[in-house]
Amino acid sequence: MQRAYAFVFMLVGWFTIIGQYVVGRDHTLATTIDFFSYFTILSNILVAATFTAAALAPRSRAGRFLLRPTVAFAIAAYISVTGLTFYFVLSGLYHLAGWTELFNHLLHYVLPPAFVLFWLLFIPKGVIHLRNVLGMMAPPLLYGAWTLVHGAITGWYPYPFIDVGKLGYGIVALHIVEFVFFFGFTGVLFVILDRLIHHYGVQSESAPTARMVPA
Repeated sequence: MQRAYAFVFMLVGWFTIIGQYVVGRDHTLATTIDFFSYFTILSNILVAATFTAAALAPRSRAGRFLLRPTVAFAIAAYISVTGLTFYFVLSGLYHLAGWTELFNHLLHYVLPPAFVLFWLLFIPKGVIHLRNVLGMMAPPLLYGAWTLVHGAITGWYPYPFIDVGKLGYGIVALHIVEFVFFFGFTGVLFVILDRLIHHYGVQSESAPTARMVPA
């Protein structure tokens, strides 16, 4: 069940990421860097890679790393922030159609809940702690730093709420602080959910492969 589920969403994930790149870019080096500067794309790549590992090679080095509870929890938090931010903040700013609209919906409305459900059903519980929330904050902070440096050099920013050219560094800094708290809050919620599932023993017992992944 776990590998079949992961295989389906592995295909959906890579189809969506590659398709979004093909239809939305003119494929120069600069636009390719811009494409991979979206947190949406980076978080969905992590999701697709984890589904791939779970479906094809859960016992490989990459599989053991990505399916490690502390890592899978962080990816679940990242993709949740991706979906929630788009739904509540960004969805009204874009008017898409055709393939672009399809890929956008898959990236923001299909893959995030699909991965959270995978985490709920197949990743061992009772391993992560609140201290792991601090560790999961490092990649988003690095992403924020990259975005500011890249934007200062190119004048391009992936999201309107971090557009220094329009908002200034003061407002953008405030938005970054807000997102730091958002990531932290999301991580804490996942830790609490993990504790509850572990305590009440409601996790599915049909995931022996995931349960053998070391923490």
